Amino acid sequence: MQTVNETIEKFKTRNGGMMTQMMMNEVELQYIEMAQGGDGTVAMCGEIREKYYPLQPDSFFQEVCDGMEWDWRTASAADVAEDWRQPS
Repeated sequence: MQTVNETIEKFKTRNGGMMTQMMMNEVELQYIEMAQGGDGTVAMCGEIREKYYPLQPDSFFQEVCDGMEWDWRTASAADVAEDWRQPS
């Protein structure tokens, strides 16, 4: 399992350039939801937490969100997703 710092570095580099912006948007939604105690299903990609992070506490996702400057404290993942769906 990756550490908080390793996870932040992976996302900041988009996993060495292998992650698209859409993938990053999904990750942001999932991590915000998991930082708030959820299971990561908000991005409609299955139960991410149960499958990939069964032993990680909320604090792990909170620290990653902080390092990525993703607002997990006041934003709901559903609201973030809705904002992205709005036309510019």
